[in-house]
Amino acid sequence: MMQVTLSPLPRAEAAWLHAVAVPYFAELAPALDPPAPGYFDKWWTEAGRAVHLISANTTPAGFAMIRQEDGGHELSEFCILPALRGTGIGAQAAALCLALHPGPWTLGVAKALPGTARFWDRLLPSLACVTDLRRRPALTTHQSHSYTFTVRGP
Repeated sequence: MMQVTLSPLPRAEAAWLHAVAVPYFAELAPALDPPAPGYFDKWWTEAGRAVHLISANTTPAGFAMIRQEDGGHELSEFCILPALRGTGIGAQAAALCLALHPGPWTLGVAKALPGTARFWDRLLPSLACVTDLRRRPALTTHQSHSYTFTVRGP
């Protein structure tokens, strides 16, 4: 089993994030233009936002973007690199993300990738730390649905 870790992504790695995010957004919202190089700057400058590097055995495996939202947290973006999907890395990384912030959460589920809905629809109910799980309408036109839930602390 791979050791999955989550660590803050330094701003010096913004070019890596952009390079990985362009194909990620093309999958999620094919009709949208790719993000400009400075698109992610606010994730290092605005309060309540954080970008995390997901690593598997110390190799970059994806990223997660979490922001404070209305007294809770939102998993705004969650990307496992395509070659590593289906390996269990995503489930481990998602659990690590949620454990960072006990309390209320919101998560939108992208509709362009059917695997995304299957992943979240199976994972969230299986996590012992997740309570009050409720399926909700989509938050944007690029989502099939969303979830609200609470993460219990340690």
